Amino acid sequence: MIEHYFSENPLSKREEVHFKTRLLGSVVEITSASSIFSLKEVDFGSRLLIEKAKIPENADLLDLGCGYGVVGIAVKKARPDAQVTMVDVNQRAVNLAVRNCRANSVKASVFKSNKFSNENVKDKLFDCILTNPPFSAGKKLCIEFIEESFDHLKPGGTLQLVAPHNKGGGSLKKEMMRVFGNVEELVKKAGYRVYCSRKD
Repeated sequence: MIEHYFSENPLSKREEVHFKTRLLGSVVEITSASSIFSLKEVDFGSRLLIEKAKIPENADLLDLGCGYGVVGIAVKKARPDAQVTMVDVNQRAVNLAVRNCRANSVKASVFKSNKFSNENVKDKLFDCILTNPPFSAGKKLCIEFIEESFDHLKPGGTLQLVAPHNKGGGSLKKEMMRVFGNVEELVKKAGYRVYCSRKD
C-alpha cells in the first residue's frame, strides 16, 4: 500500500529526521518523519510562503494543512503578536507539529482536522489563512481548501497560497478569483507563485 502525507493515520514504519533551518531571521528546529510531506528539509514552496506572506498586526492566523508545523512556527517566532492555529488531517503530522512547537518555544494551537471539521475551528474566523495545499491529493481537495477558507475568514481577511505554476498553480489562481473575486501574485520565483485573495 502506498501512503500519502494526507493519510489520516499513517501505518508506515516511523522513521524520524531532525534538521535545523533559518527562516525569517530565526533558527527553526524541526523533527519530521516518514509519511510526512518534505521529509528531510523545508520545501521551496513552504519557504517562499513563509518569506513572502503578508501578516497583519495581532493576526489570528491559521496554518491550513500544517504538516510538521514549519509555516506556523516560523511566523510565530517572527511575529509573537500573532495568534497561530495549525490543523492537519494526518495524525502523525499533528503530533510532530506539537513537538516542534515545544522544541521552538512557540505557543500555538494544533488540532487534527480534515480542513475545518474540528470543533475548535469549524466556527472560527481568521484574519489570515496560509496554506501549501496538497497537490498530490488532487485538484478537487485543493479547490475545497480555497472554497472553505472563504467561509472561515473575517471581512478583509486573506487566503495566501503557494503553488507550482506549471503543475496546477495557474488553475488554483483562477479558482481563487472565482471564489473571492480578486487575486494577486505576491511573488513568483523558480516556477512557484504565492497568490493572495482578500475577503471583501
